[in-house]
Amino acid sequence: MKLAKLVVDVLPGEVGLRLLVNIFPEKIHVVFDGLLNSYKSQLCIALKDEKKASKAVTFIFKDMVKAYIEQFVGTPYEFPSYHKAIREPYDYYQMANMYIGSLIDFDRSIVMYPEQWTKIQNQINEGENVILFANHQSEGDAAFIPLLTEVSHPGLGEKVTYVAGDRVITDLLAKPFSMGKNLLCVNSKKHMNDIPELKATKMKQNLTTIKEMQKKLQEGGFLIWIAPAGGRDRRKADGTLIPDKFDPQAIEMMKKLGTKKSAAKTHFYPLAMATYDIMPPPSSSEKDIGEKRIVNYTGVGLSLGEEIDVSNSGKWAENLGEEADLPVELSEHIWGKVKQEYDKISKYCDPKAE
Repeated sequence: MKLAKLVVDVLPGEVGLRLLVNIFPEKIHVVFDGLLNSYKSQLCIALKDEKKASKAVTFIFKDMVKAYIEQFVGTPYEFPSYHKAIREPYDYYQMANMYIGSLIDFDRSIVMYPEQWTKIQNQINEGENVILFANHQSEGDAAFIPLLTEVSHPGLGEKVTYVAGDRVITDLLAKPFSMGKNLLCVNSKKHMNDIPELKATKMKQNLTTIKEMQKKLQEGGFLIWIAPAGGRDRRKADGTLIPDKFDPQAIEMMKKLGTKKSAAKTHFYPLAMATYDIMPPPSSSEKDIGEKRIVNYTGVGLSLGEEIDVSNSGKWAENLGEEADLPVELSEHIWGKVKQEYDKISKYCDPKAE
């Protein structure tokens, strides 16, 4: 493994990098080579210079290749239920920020309502918890809060813990990026039955993760990002793109954990993310690990809505009849708030927009 990493350092430029990638397993090699081509084409657009783009790609991807060598040649990393970002001896957090950040057209990006992030920062600093209910559009979504709030709210992005599905901790191309984030690892309902004989093990891990989450909420000062839809948004047949509907059970679980008497005071916010086109997902959810990667140089947007009172006495529950299904109604209300914020920022992510 040390020899392979040394070879990465001494190989000349982009040509050498592409030669080294041949040691990857065949399926990974094909996907990675396609990603390399896509990434370089977009940096050519961003930098308006092919030589500069080649140099930047080589610089960024050499660190990534070293990270992949750790997984292919060394001992593959196994994620615990609660994973803390690995910052040394190698900083996976900054690796992901450099990779994603180079694709962001910051002049066309937007963070709506920065004062809302100030509220969250103050609540965290006071030892209270914050739970963000967000839509989810791209494989790189965990990098956008750090990248877009670092100037206005330094360090806040490093505090976020993401509820992560099994795809981002098992896909070999995603793992190094996941290693650089704080994660609560769960197995998503969408993929729970992909391998029937593993269902019991997956359910057991989910229970362990919930216990870890409960412990952190009791300690206080915990910031959680969760996508209650359970996966990424995808375009409809007519090309339209809106946040997927949220799972009421996911919302209800977070509500119960955050409002337990043993938990520190917990605040709930709707967060809209317009990030789809920077790393578009496959057109449909896939069982197999190892999806094709395509990237775009484009803008992104975040819009954080007003805090939501999730109690049954909150505004969302007013005028509901006695037969109303409260978890479903709350889920619809929160999704509606995310959709409302998403409509304000969706145009910023389109790479074809002026």
